[in-house]
Amino acid sequence: MLRNAISLRYGISILNSLCCYIDAVLQCLSIMITIIDYKKTNAKEIETFLSEVTSDIIISCNEADILKADKLIIPDSTDISSSIKKLHLLNLFSILRMIKKPILGIGTGMHMMTKSFKDINAACLGCFPVECKTGEIQQNMIEHEQSIKLIKETSLLDNISKEDKFYFEGYCFILKNEFSTSTANINGEITASIEKGHLFGVQFNPVKSGEAGMRVFRNFVEM
Repeated sequence: MLRNAISLRYGISILNSLCCYIDAVLQCLSIMITIIDYKKTNAKEIETFLSEVTSDIIISCNEADILKADKLIIPDSTDISSSIKKLHLLNLFSILRMIKKPILGIGTGMHMMTKSFKDINAACLGCFPVECKTGEIQQNMIEHEQSIKLIKETSLLDNISKEDKFYFEGYCFILKNEFSTSTANINGEITASIEKGHLFGVQFNPVKSGEAGMRVFRNFVEM
């Protein structure tokens, strides 16, 4: 009886150690994503949509949360000018320029990653050495769905085909350039997605792009 009790306690001890080890491994494998909260964004929509891919997501403008994250998402907003000012007020502008980890900019988030917004002569983060601007294209881009043309291999668009449709909205755009990985024909050829090293951006809204948008998010999480 005593021997059985000792064996049981030993077995429970081994099991507890194994559980602790598994938890530690899972924590190491977990990819924490911080969606940067600079107000008036679609951060909450992204969090809800992205939760189908990973549960390790937070929305924050806290410097510590941004620095400890494995990956960052700069969400879309309604006004690039006020968004740039907000990043400065939150003391995040310089931090985002220096961070060397995967960043995905969506809509306005991508535009803020360019070197400047030409229309108002505003300096942006400078992640992509190109300009964003507005023009006649904007009237044709607001709230519509269309396919994109893949022009360069990128892990962000793995398993995306010419049949997939993406939801475009907004009033700013980036012309096709050497960093474009896909384009959309909207009264002219514009950048649909862009990549430079660990930096990524998309003109379209993945949240409103259904399964195709989900694949883009999944690719970003898993890359």
